[in-house]
Amino acid sequence: MISMMNKRREDKGENHGRYDLADRLREAVSRPLDDWSEVYEGFSPVDLKTGERRPRVPPPGSDSRRAAVLVPVLVEGEDARVVYTVRKDDLADHAGQISFPGGSIESGDGSLMETALREAEEEIDLSSELVEVVGELEEMYIPPSNFRVSPFVGLLPPEAEMVLAPDEVEEIFTVSLATLAANETFRKVLWHRDGRDYEVPVFAIEDPVPRNIWGATAAITAALLARLGWREYRR
Repeated sequence: MISMMNKRREDKGENHGRYDLADRLREAVSRPLDDWSEVYEGFSPVDLKTGERRPRVPPPGSDSRRAAVLVPVLVEGEDARVVYTVRKDDLADHAGQISFPGGSIESGDGSLMETALREAEEEIDLSSELVEVVGELEEMYIPPSNFRVSPFVGLLPPEAEMVLAPDEVEEIFTVSLATLAANETFRKVLWHRDGRDYEVPVFAIEDPVPRNIWGATAAITAALLARLGWREYRR
């Protein structure tokens, strides 16, 4: 990923000292992703008996709920780390899952971006003044909760501090972009759930503890990586 972005910089004749990883992220997120639907669909679990996947766009005429998440990226020089949360086990939606800070739009929110920033402040005490929102990824539909989610990518300075809200968040952890983009991180695992077998694409993370990032969170992560040249989802 990094070498591909470095090549783009050289092709443009950018000055090395002035065009860093933060600039590359700003540029990448500002562009639409042509194959976003393929990326999102590629991270839906596959029922091995029927071959069916859950859709990533709402059915025609469905009355889905609107929500937004913030994809926080801590940037320091040429190092960037994506911030994830682990949700509490007793929440109404997506309990116990790895996620990005976010939630439903509320009446006081002026926009979905404000929803994402407000939720990030509520869940991980992240001040909106520290967040540079550099773009919005494609909207994703999440069938189990019937949400249409708008992901916003926000760059954070290295001094940004985050504190979890104990009634909503079990843990905060970060993963470097380099680790997420590594070939060995993307895997397909077999799950047995509700009497059915599924093939599930995941980002398999070993540090700080072994865990799998899957579902909508993995798909949003993949949409960010794909903008930086990552193509493992086609494997």
